[in-house]
Amino acid sequence: MEQVLVGTRSGRPAPGAPRSGLAPAVEDELTALGLPGPGSATSTRELRLDPLRSDLDRARDLLLRRLTVCGVPYAEARDAVGAGGAETLTTRWEARWTPATEAMLSAVGVHGVTPAQAAEGVLRERWRAERDEGGPTAAQTLDGLRQAAECGLPDLADARLAETADVLPGAATLPELLSGLGLLDRLRAGHVPGLGADADRALRATAVAELLTAAAVRQVDGLSGAEDPADAHALLELAHRADVLGGVRLTDALARLAHEGSPLMRGAAGAVRVLLGHEDPDVLGERVASWVDAARDRASRSALTARLTGLLTAAGPLLESAAPALDPLLHRVSELGDREFLDRLPALRGGFDTLSPAARDRLLSVVEERLDADRPGETGGVDPAALTLWTRADLMARATLGGLRLLPPALPARPPRDPVEAHQPHITRHELSKTGEPNRTRTTGPSEAGEPHAPGEAGRDDRPDGTAKPAVGPFLMAEDDHLTPSDRWRLLLGRRTERLSPAATAPATALDELYGSGRGEGSRGDLTGPGRSGFGGGREPSYPSAREWSEDLAALFGPGIREEVLAAAAASGRPDVLAELDAESVRPSVDLLRTVLRHAGGLPEARLAALRPLVRRLVEALTRELATRLRPALHGGVVPRPSRRPGGGLDLPRTLRANLASAHRGPDGGVRVVPEHPVFRTRARRSADWRLILVTDVSGSIEASTVWAALTASVLAGVPTLSTHFLAFSTEVLDLTDHVDDPLSLLLEVSVGGGTHIAAGLRHARELVTVPSRTLVVVVSDFEEGYPLGGLLAEVRALVGAGCQVLGCASLDDAGRPRYATGVAGQLVAAGMPVAALSPLELARWVGEKIA
Repeated sequence: MEQVLVGTRSGRPAPGAPRSGLAPAVEDELTALGLPGPGSATSTRELRLDPLRSDLDRARDLLLRRLTVCGVPYAEARDAVGAGGAETLTTRWEARWTPATEAMLSAVGVHGVTPAQAAEGVLRERWRAERDEGGPTAAQTLDGLRQAAECGLPDLADARLAETADVLPGAATLPELLSGLGLLDRLRAGHVPGLGADADRALRATAVAELLTAAAVRQVDGLSGAEDPADAHALLELAHRADVLGGVRLTDALARLAHEGSPLMRGAAGAVRVLLGHEDPDVLGERVASWVDAARDRASRSALTARLTGLLTAAGPLLESAAPALDPLLHRVSELGDREFLDRLPALRGGFDTLSPAARDRLLSVVEERLDADRPGETGGVDPAALTLWTRADLMARATLGGLRLLPPALPARPPRDPVEAHQPHITRHELSKTGEPNRTRTTGPSEAGEPHAPGEAGRDDRPDGTAKPAVGPFLMAEDDHLTPSDRWRLLLGRRTERLSPAATAPATALDELYGSGRGEGSRGDLTGPGRSGFGGGREPSYPSAREWSEDLAALFGPGIREEVLAAAAASGRPDVLAELDAESVRPSVDLLRTVLRHAGGLPEARLAALRPLVRRLVEALTRELATRLRPALHGGVVPRPSRRPGGGLDLPRTLRANLASAHRGPDGGVRVVPEHPVFRTRARRSADWRLILVTDVSGSIEASTVWAALTASVLAGVPTLSTHFLAFSTEVLDLTDHVDDPLSLLLEVSVGGGTHIAAGLRHARELVTVPSRTLVVVVSDFEEGYPLGGLLAEVRALVGAGCQVLGCASLDDAGRPRYATGVAGQLVAAGMPVAALSPLELARWVGEKIA
């Protein structure tokens, strides 16, 4: 009809001609409800409806939802959010009558002659189609229940409610389970206008909610390797719902997650345990302080950021309201030496950036109150003159110890300054932009002129063994410039920067380039209040280029921390900073490789060519490190079997052991062995040997496992008796076996993103099987199948029934921490495919045991 109808004119029946069907019923209902119709003076109208309080609004909301379900282009829903982001009971719509509306009403009329009949006919037809495809899936079940309830179709809603109890516990992911629990809460409370309150339906919804809650608690074990803050939100919501129903199982799962999970989930689980009363706030506070103490190298600083992110995502107000949780961190930040604090500052700022600007303002107010309360205001009855003498003696002792370099790390000593330097202020360097005009001022310490560092100071680059080596040209403050506790908290919270001392201005400006003012409540700044953060209409100049920002980061924090900040900037959406990383000196890590690969597909060829050396070095270093660990585990498959038949090389150790009986001592006293029974190595052949098919999920949810799977496949491709295939799947399947020998080419070919169709990947793997008894099929996925589970289970049963060795790998990273849907994994185990959380080394051992 869109091809036939042109313009805004359409034909009409003759006056007085009888009309029947859906169109007249809808037009009459629109007229009765005062909504735009074919004869309305205005064709478009904005509506805000309150269907739970107004009968007129309820009737309007029902009609608009029914037309939307039928696909009639009449009403478009608008977002409506309550105060503080809470769910609102009102709805917003934009209604518009167009010729397309009239045309679609004629087409949809085959499903019924009233809006209610047409909506139910459309929804039941979709339901039948879902069943014909082997479904419905968990998402389809939830959508069907929600649409039936909102359209006021009680019989269909009850049928979908019963289906929810059957489908969701075994097939839904944790977000889907929580979404279902939220919908059931609305049904029980009578907050779905189409159905209203019904005691019998509320009882059935309560029973279904108990099933979904138990299934959601079982999903907690699958969050161990989660790295998405959304999973921390989900854990908090689940904990509030399941505190009573979850019982001992939830308590035990949270305790395991707090000790064995990823850094982000450890922080989140610790906060949730405090909120539920499973742990005292002071225990969590001491643990957070220990995170700060342990942040001495790149890995621990990254873990500090992730742990703070998880903690603050799950329970941001906890530090504001629970003094025992804040005090240890407050004291630890204040006790650190300036250099130690600056080393940890980017990691701390990255963690606290999880909070909204308004939340950071509130936390900073609490911190400043606590710091003011800790400052002594009285002399405690001691004579002020005695205090003066003691202070003078203390300063003299400090000066003496400083000259001998005997001060502790918390008070780093500097050699006495040159008499000329002692009477000069710090060097102020005006850096010029490309136009030759000064663009900003930076205060630098004397170390930029070549002064060496004291041990433990910043500007260092951590060696692999954890020690520090000096860097060139780091930032040093003057001897009388120290970061006060208030300055430190303003720096790590990124708020009230106009109150910072001159010594703290440069680090604040450098970090603001990455984090800015933040997101959420208060992100636009307070334009009038005394606590203004300085991110609004300030006069601070921005960095003209990534190179100058990189130079300042190196001067302030040192090359090692500069790499971490630049990598964080690239991960947040700034690929221009990757060009500032030195391919020869950068420390390889999977996180950095993931960041580079994420931007590689969207860069022009000229910039991509500049990044290839960096990608090549990262891939080569990580592959070499991985191969060193995997090859011993594959020893049984790499070394050919011994044989008495000549043909391969001589197996000298076995030959000596087999001929010890012929050993005799010669005239010179040496021992000679006559090889009467030589042992040879058989020639290794790929044909008729084992075949490994690595079926890897490349959907956006398991990016880290994708990188590890590609690297592992490249290492396994070097095993002589093993033929390795690499299949990448999302909603489509891509065979990348031709690139498996070259990990760089393999990773550049993999495109991460999209949905998940595991059954399609297994179907393609089944086509590659030639000798089932000597075929290994390994599926690397989070098992959040986006298609009906019937097809997936059928493919698994077909492979197992044929005799293939099938393994589900729920995780493939260096630590082997899983992030997967436990409900689907349980059904796969019942179908014959074991599911385990494996690291690359553990996977190699499994392969080695099978082919040995």
